Amino acid sequence: MTHQTNKHDLNNRLVTNDNLLTINSEHALQKELISRIKLYMEAEYVVLYLYSPVSSDFELVQVSTRKTNQFKRFLYKDKVINKDVTDDKKFVIHNGDQALHSLTTSINYLIPIQQDQSIIGYMLLGYSKGKIKTKEFEKRCKFICKESYSLLNNTKTHLQTKEQANKYELMYRVTQKLNSSMNPSDVLEEIVNTIQSIYPYFTCNLFLSRNYKNERKLPVKELNYNDKYAEKQSIQAFLTGEMRQEQNIEKNKSYLFAPLRGKQGIYGVLQIKVKQLIQFDDDAIDFFRILADSAGNALENAQLYEQSTQLISDLQLINEITHRLNANLRLADTANFLKEQLKTSFEVEDIGFILFQDDSTDYVLLQQSSDCFHSDLLDTLARDIFPVIKKQKEAIFVGDFEKKYPQIHTKLKSVMMMPMIQSEELKGIVILLNHQPNFFSFDDFKLIRSIVQHSTLAFVNSQLREQLEQSLITDYLTKLYARRFLDEKCEYHLENDERGVFLLIDIDDFKNINDTYGHEMGDKLLVQVSHILRECTEEIGFAARWGGEELAVYLPELTTEAGMKIASHLVIDVEEKTNPSITISIGMACWNRYRPINMQQLFDQADRSLYEAKRLGKNGVVKIN
Repeated sequence: MTHQTNKHDLNNRLVTNDNLLTINSEHALQKELISRIKLYMEAEYVVLYLYSPVSSDFELVQVSTRKTNQFKRFLYKDKVINKDVTDDKKFVIHNGDQALHSLTTSINYLIPIQQDQSIIGYMLLGYSKGKIKTKEFEKRCKFICKESYSLLNNTKTHLQTKEQANKYELMYRVTQKLNSSMNPSDVLEEIVNTIQSIYPYFTCNLFLSRNYKNERKLPVKELNYNDKYAEKQSIQAFLTGEMRQEQNIEKNKSYLFAPLRGKQGIYGVLQIKVKQLIQFDDDAIDFFRILADSAGNALENAQLYEQSTQLISDLQLINEITHRLNANLRLADTANFLKEQLKTSFEVEDIGFILFQDDSTDYVLLQQSSDCFHSDLLDTLARDIFPVIKKQKEAIFVGDFEKKYPQIHTKLKSVMMMPMIQSEELKGIVILLNHQPNFFSFDDFKLIRSIVQHSTLAFVNSQLREQLEQSLITDYLTKLYARRFLDEKCEYHLENDERGVFLLIDIDDFKNINDTYGHEMGDKLLVQVSHILRECTEEIGFAARWGGEELAVYLPELTTEAGMKIASHLVIDVEEKTNPSITISIGMACWNRYRPINMQQLFDQADRSLYEAKRLGKNGVVKIN
């Protein structure tokens, strides 16, 4: 297809409905959109900025070129456009040259993605050669503006609709199976007869994991899958779901074991016995695999029929929990909700939530965990059990933990430890306890495992969202709040409080410190001072990095006298607790409702006070009116 043909195809729609059907994420849609716009507008590159509620700014989300570093990240913060300009809400093609870190000979246009008075983003179009803003060019810009708004604004609805359609398709297949009237005895008998007719010299047995009525005298036996028989090939076929072969040279017999697999589990094993030493060929293995799978499906259908009421209840529980957890809860709310659901539905007595820190062995016990985990018990489990789960990534289900692991010295009885796995990585462990032995059933285990699997994504998303929120308001080096957060908090307190104290802090002779000890030591001292500030003020105010070696503290509802006392303590503590010892100067500004002040005046007053503290010899506190 030629360039001209592609362009013609885009005249009606940028992304067609057929294209949308193949798109499964917002990222994929954004990438497809700018690719189409680049072609349609004949641009060298296209950059997409979308509004982010977290940063209250238009943030770069997609670039059509590999040179992503050349574009600025934010439109407001990086002063690409003025916020006052966007308040006008008129469709305006802006000069986009400021969106690049270094000016080039290219021409850039910044086009709003809007409809009526609503702007959700901007599209930056770059041209290496002159591109005159003709009426045709403006017409095309308005077209991509309208199309982009429609596509991007409806992405979430589109993806949710697609996901819902997949769920309906899955439910339709499940309903078909549940409505099957297949009698398992008829199927098992047919399998036995088929084997005997095709392989008359073969003998077959059916080892089933649960008792079935055997009125037809079929070769059915109960499958014993306890520790005593764990090494048998029949048990291995049952546990692994894989075909197994065995040759008994002494008895001159050969065996084939085919698991009776259903869609949700394994229900037994089909044993084929031959009175000679042979190697089963591929055709025979495939034949018995199909027969075994048919038997497994029939047994599963029978079990689903018998447990249909329970299954519906279980699905409702999973759906309710999943729906609730997908509501963008905080991490604490996610843990509390799951805790209450598991306690109510399965009579879990104690529950613990452990989240691992990346790939390390460090872990965090969520405060929502039961009291028994805030003890030596957790240290014991972390030392002896967690490494096993991290290595195998398998759940632990024990009816009497004390007997199973006597060397660990705990008094635990019924224990389930469910790994939280996301993208093949172990994110955490959910531990469920009951003080009665053998309290949880295997059906409980399977259902809880499914619930934990559905819940893991919610935990990971809650954790990542809170980490992102924290990173946006925290300075990466000092771990104090960022300047922007300080500005927002100060403005809030100035509008709502009766009084307050603002401290502007500067490390004395910081340049000499860097020259004498090196910048690495300078950073360490900055961290030390930040730690002292945080310890002294975290209960009564908040500290932030103002910029460079300057720090700031805001103390809500404190009088001038109280603020001066705290500032004096900070001066003393810094000199005594830093290593090597350094000093600080503090400029203080105060306000109250009888002497209102705006944020800029507050900062200016503190800055003048700091300048005076420096002039008077440093290592002290000054407040000027």
